[in-house]
Order: sequence, then C-alpha cells, then structure tokens
Amino acid sequence: MSDFAKRQMLLPGSAVPGHDTETMLLERLQNSTTEDDHFRWLLFVVGYYRGVHRVDAAKGLLQKFLRESEKSEYKVHCHLALGQIATDEQELEAALNHFSAALALKPTTKKVEYVLLNNIGYCLNMLGRYGEGEQQCRKALEIDWVRPSAYRNLGVSLHGQGDIIGSAWALVEAAKADSSDNRARVLLEKLLSSNPTLVVSNPWIMEGFSSSSAKIMETACT
Repeated sequence: MSDFAKRQMLLPGSAVPGHDTETMLLERLQNSTTEDDHFRWLLFVVGYYRGVHRVDAAKGLLQKFLRESEKSEYKVHCHLALGQIATDEQELEAALNHFSAALALKPTTKKVEYVLLNNIGYCLNMLGRYGEGEQQCRKALEIDWVRPSAYRNLGVSLHGQGDIIGSAWALVEAAKADSSDNRARVLLEKLLSSNPTLVVSNPWIMEGFSSSSAKIMETACT
C-alpha cells in the first residue's frame, strides 16, 4: 500500500454495521493503491454520504483530501463539491469562497470552468452583488453560450440592477436553451407580472413560453 493510501486509513464517518454500501465503499477507498484510484472512490463515498444526508462526513473527507493532495485538479473538484454542499446549506459566503478557490486553481476543462463561473454568479446574485454576478455570468457565457444556467443567472443579475429588458432577454434565452427547464420561465412570468406592458413593446419575449402558456400570457397582458 502506498504512503498516501496509508494516510487515508483514518477516515471521518466510519462504517455503520449493516450498511453494506457504505462498508463496501469505505473498503474500496481505504484499499486504494494510487492517489488517482483513491480520489475516484472518494467521490463515490462523498456522493453516498450526501445522498443519505451525512453531510458532515462528506465535508470531512473532502477537507482531509484537500489538506493532503498536491494535485490541483483534484483540489478543484474538492472545492467544487464543498461549494455545492455549502450552497445547499445556504452558506453562500462559504460557497463563494470554495468556488473562487477552485477557479483560482485554473481547472483544465472548460466545462468545469463554466460551472464554477456560473456558480460564483449565482452566489453573488444571492448576496445582492448583482454587478459582480453579471460579470461572472458573462464570462461563463463566453465559454458556452448554449447552456441555459448562465443565461438564467444573468437574468437575475440584470433584474437586480434594474435592467428589465436585458433581464427578459436573458431569461428568454435560458428558456429557449432548455424548454424542459421551467426555472427561467417562472422567473420570466414574475418579471412580466410586475411589468405587464413589457411584452407589448417587446413581443419577442413570448418566445420564452410554450405555445399554450404564450396564449395565456398574451391574454393576461392585453
């Protein structure tokens, strides 16, 4: 067993008797012979703990790995996971710090960079820092202008700064990018309910709705 694997023998959240899945995952994690293999099983264990609402155990594993690993790409994913957990717990400053730390490590894939920028934008919006949130969302869109998430968060950023038409445009683009995701559509409906004449001067907004909901909105706005 490698020195790295030996250091991982003392893991937070030890197995509970009768929990076969947890026991199996921890055994695979503890018996890993390389850091690559260990990290792969670490993510499985973290996913398991999050799924059974043992968040402290998941955070303990990630924080331990962060302290001991020297591979920046692994640290990126650890910070990303910790940021996601913090977001779920509404600890937005902590989430922002983790996402920013991951981004500072310069992730090797554009997909991960997009996710981090978008998540940072979301956190900044939730903290009321809309101008900064807009900057991060636009950076995410420079990487991938097809995915809906950054458009949706950009819509929130622009709305928070009083740019109603810009917000409507971003939300329409988010809805068009993924018609199965109603989150942008719900935000767009709220925007129009507060600004009922907006669609009259900007009929393109109806592109953000399905044909059936568009008829309802047209009736409501006339």
